[in-house]
Amino acid sequence: MAQFTLRQLEYLSAVAEHGSIAAAASALRISESAVATALTQLERSLDATLLLRRRAHGVALTIEGERAVNLARQLLASADDLVAELSPGNLTGTVRLGCYPTLAPSTMPRLVAEIEREHPGVRVEVTTDLVEGLQDGVRNGHLDLAIGYGHQLADDLSRDVLHSLSPYVALHPEHRLANAAAVELRDLAAEPFIRYDRSPSWQNTQSILDAAGVKVNTRFKTDDFELARSFVGAGLGWCLLVVHSEAESTRDGMRVVEVPITPAPETAEVVAFWNSGRPRTRVEPFLGALRRMFPKLELP
Repeated sequence: MAQFTLRQLEYLSAVAEHGSIAAAASALRISESAVATALTQLERSLDATLLLRRRAHGVALTIEGERAVNLARQLLASADDLVAELSPGNLTGTVRLGCYPTLAPSTMPRLVAEIEREHPGVRVEVTTDLVEGLQDGVRNGHLDLAIGYGHQLADDLSRDVLHSLSPYVALHPEHRLANAAAVELRDLAAEPFIRYDRSPSWQNTQSILDAAGVKVNTRFKTDDFELARSFVGAGLGWCLLVVHSEAESTRDGMRVVEVPITPAPETAEVVAFWNSGRPRTRVEPFLGALRRMFPKLELP
């Protein structure tokens, strides 16, 4: 039987995630030599070459390495589950959270701060990704919990609805409809449109436009939320968004006005989701913190 440790598997997973031994060592807060030695020992134990070490270019996973990383993450997740089952409520070790990019700034910092305050022994890691990457991460055990939109979320994942967001239009402060109580999308159809082009946000936007029978005149397309707002702030067009910004100003100091849409489109659900096959006890501390962050909805 091959002899290896969970620590070696953790280092392998970190190197695969960060792309180099140096970056993984920095994230793990240990020396590069410790990571390199552990990986060499793991390869000897498995009698396989998992990594191709390239001077000044990080590392590359071999085919065996890719398979090993997937299996390692499953084993690490199972080890976490064992601890969670035997010591419910005692959150320890490293917990990995994922979040949709535009939701992360308003959710992740407060969530991490509260968890690390309540559980001093835990270390929380946060990554951002699109819906497909978040779901894959939750399934393969690389993520313990993720936050994203309920739209397009697969049925095999457990979820809790956190809150709902109402779509709106972003307008320049001097736009003729900037002071309106609400705006009909057809009144903006002929004007230049700033397309926030990130999945699933664009698909949701397209469904709203289709339901209103509106075809837009796209002038700029970007997958950067703040850049989309900056285009609006510069008076170059209007945009349809879901996530609300806490600041009226864009990064370049321009103002943007958020105006509701009439008739009101369907709201977008923000959900926390996790692997249905893993113990709920592993994510319960995070769900408890999210209940306190979003108290208007009672989560089960």
